[in-house]
Amino acid sequence: MGCKVKGKGNDVKEIWEDFYGNLWFVTEDEGNGNKFGYVRLHNMPDCAEWGCFNMDYIKSEIGEHKVWQVTKCNWLNVNTYEEGLLVEVD
Repeated sequence: MGCKVKGKGNDVKEIWEDFYGNLWFVTEDEGNGNKFGYVRLHNMPDCAEWGCFNMDYIKSEIGEHKVWQVTKCNWLNVNTYEEGLLVEVD
């Protein structure tokens, strides 16, 4: 079972979420906490974009216990108020 960012066609390897509703869809893991993927900030959904980010830095800025990796069995529950489900299973 594969999972992709809806409408984007890239395989998702990890999904991260924070206490504020921000989402990080990791499609490439470059090591040392560096990731590449699709980022959707809760308060700016229209500005969602592809890019590089560092999860270690994000955890240190937001708070270690306010950012977590979404378990794969819950990926189909990841949604937004604006667009509905953000992942699709093939």
